[in-house]
Amino acid sequence: MKLTRPAVLLGTLPALALALAPSAALASHGQDRGHDVIRADLTPSLPTDDPINMVAPGGAPWQIDRGEVRVRPNGRMDVRIEGLKVTRPDGSADNPVPMIDAVLYCGGRLTADSGPHQLTVPGGDAEFRVRLGALSGCADASVLISPSTAVGHLFIASPVD
Repeated sequence: MKLTRPAVLLGTLPALALALAPSAALASHGQDRGHDVIRADLTPSLPTDDPINMVAPGGAPWQIDRGEVRVRPNGRMDVRIEGLKVTRPDGSADNPVPMIDAVLYCGGRLTADSGPHQLTVPGGDAEFRVRLGALSGCADASVLISPSTAVGHLFIASPVD
């Protein structure tokens, strides 16, 4: 049986459609994700650090095993911290701060506060998710991790530059 060109072309269209379908699905998924207001690893503060958003660094040398923060345009903030502790002169480390706030700044202005969340003592671990409310036009976003008793005055961790 001899196939004509239109028949061959019609036979390839379903295969071509199947080959393109996953790419279209992936492109659509990427567009639905949106952009994060901020997504960053956290770094501990040191007494010699410069202020950020007019907030001074904590008065002790902090260390962190791992920390990350993510804020989405819909206002969802995710914070995960492991081993945020003060390094002591004898080489030991512990966490003296039982409660922290994650504070969002937009353009250098305090925009939203997670409220107090437990930071384990002495381990320095925390993991929480909060809703800050929808965010629009948050330029130059940053998040400072502050002791709950010193929000707006001291930070003990901030996004990595």
